[in-house]
Amino acid sequence: MARTKDVVLAPEQKELMEKEYLDFVKPSTYGNKDNPSSCNSLYDDVENPELRAIVEKVAATTPYREETSPNEAQSPPNPLKRISGKQRKATLEEYQQTFLQVPRIDDRKP
Repeated sequence: MARTKDVVLAPEQKELMEKEYLDFVKPSTYGNKDNPSSCNSLYDDVENPELRAIVEKVAATTPYREETSPNEAQSPPNPLKRISGKQRKATLEEYQQTFLQVPRIDDRKP
């Protein structure tokens, strides 16, 4: 592997690179870089009484949906007609002849 050439940076460039790196690595508070101590402002809308009243109205008017039991949801549908063993075997043979035949190569030499 070839070695890259060492680059000598000016002090201003080095300082700028370090600042960009530290800004990238430093955790931000959801895009609010100006005031990192304002994390609590993210939750102010939850504590807003007007919003709480709206949420309670919507919860009261929305009907509760009953969930189906897992046994009912997982049961497969009943078959309409039973298939006999002979018919199943004939269908399998027809499928194999139609789709699963391997072509035979008589002359293998080019």
